[in-house]
Amino acid sequence: MTDLNIKTLADIPSRQAEVKPDSIALEFEDTRVSYAELDSRSNQVANAFVADGVPTQTNIALLDRNAETFFYVLFGAAKANLCMVTVNFRLTAGEVSYILEDSDAEYLFVSQEFLPIARECKARLDRVQKIVVLDGEGEQEGETGLWTWMNSQPGTAPVDRIPTTEDRAVQMYTSGTTGHPKGVMLTHACMVCAAEEGISVWPVMHEPDAAVLATMPLFHIAAANLCLAGLFAGGRAVILKEAVPDVVARVLAESRIRIVPLPPALIHAIIRLPDIHSYDLSLLDTLLIAGSGIAVELLKDAQEVLDCGFALSYGMTECCGGITYLSPKDCVHDAGKLLASAGRAFGNNRVRIVDTNRQPLPTGEIGEIACRSDRLMKGYWHRPEASEEAVDGEWYFSGDAGYLDEDGYLYVVDRIKDMVVSGGENIYPVEIENELLKHPAVSDVAIIGIPDEKWGESLLANVILEPGAEVTGEQLVDFLRGSLAGYKIPRRYEFVDAFPRNATGKVLKREMRASWQPAA
Repeated sequence: MTDLNIKTLADIPSRQAEVKPDSIALEFEDTRVSYAELDSRSNQVANAFVADGVPTQTNIALLDRNAETFFYVLFGAAKANLCMVTVNFRLTAGEVSYILEDSDAEYLFVSQEFLPIARECKARLDRVQKIVVLDGEGEQEGETGLWTWMNSQPGTAPVDRIPTTEDRAVQMYTSGTTGHPKGVMLTHACMVCAAEEGISVWPVMHEPDAAVLATMPLFHIAAANLCLAGLFAGGRAVILKEAVPDVVARVLAESRIRIVPLPPALIHAIIRLPDIHSYDLSLLDTLLIAGSGIAVELLKDAQEVLDCGFALSYGMTECCGGITYLSPKDCVHDAGKLLASAGRAFGNNRVRIVDTNRQPLPTGEIGEIACRSDRLMKGYWHRPEASEEAVDGEWYFSGDAGYLDEDGYLYVVDRIKDMVVSGGENIYPVEIENELLKHPAVSDVAIIGIPDEKWGESLLANVILEPGAEVTGEQLVDFLRGSLAGYKIPRRYEFVDAFPRNATGKVLKREMRASWQPAA
């Protein structure tokens, strides 16, 4: 492969347009975008920012389902040396407002579907100056349509706005133990390194006309990284607005997909499609298992039906994606204990296990997982104390517990931060617990993730009621609607008299989860 000297996100469309202008870069529904078109359109977006007088390194936000316009804005922001804040479209207006306010975002790019939320947020916040409608025209003051806004601008790159490798490129929000989302600042160097290291484990992407399929939301680091890796290699990024089983199967065949991420729930649904064997999936090379692992029987069935390689990884937004990789060679249904691992560190990434004093532990001993990576975040936006707590020198301390075996395979045995991964979504129980405690009938609550064949994990709310109070699980579901995104709302409730606690009164969620684990 020719070295295109790609150093920043801004270089990806421009360098590829120089060597393969007519090759397809993006596919979305009936739209096909060549590298020349992607380069020109992202230049127009960049020039529109410059014409508006937006200073370098300003945060701009995008709220939408998956679409090709994501990359016009992402690369356009990069070429204007701005930073794009990705916003989860499943959040409520209040949750979106929090992110926009915290990030100081001045522009909000949004589809018509989410325009009411955008308007509500803009009315609350003085900082948001302009709403840019991705698939229509603005109808109110302070709104404009994307095409109207950008089409008057030249399709050549703006001058004097070239980003450095250490400038912020993307800011993604991730929650912590406090329940308040934190903005993870990722530089151009981080994002490009993630693309390079992704290609290192997916060499098939160097083949002509190779394609990746974006099934997960692009506001997730994993989905964005996958597409950027495909574009970095000069391949196609095929984008689905939402992942419906029969649509995924059809697109895998029609678009000749080589790499695709799918959560266990979607794998389960696809292999049970009545016409699955009618699709030609012979070019599918690797299926990345998204979420917290896969049941052995489901993997066995999927291997028989799809006849491709399977892989999984362990990572986090703070390290710009996956740090370890369980390759198709190891990720097989009869791999035994190895299938319970998250693989080994790859590329220039390193993993070690440390004690409470952050000193390395011997092989096999459980401690906190620490990661060292060339793509470590710049820090948390406006959170210097949280940044210092999470990063010590070159090492990021994950808050997850695990151990390394003698061959360097990582086993994640607990989540110190109690995060639940359901359907590929990271969910932090404390945020839900804080909302449930507002209900007058609820005295205390502890939420855990329990095994779920379809979703990987599902939420279980353990609830202690106030003396004499009565409430049903259905009523608590209704109570949470409007304050939390749907995927954060537990559907299962257990009403108990007490929680297991340690000597200091801390709830022992590990013991609560243990009763739901399958027998060894």
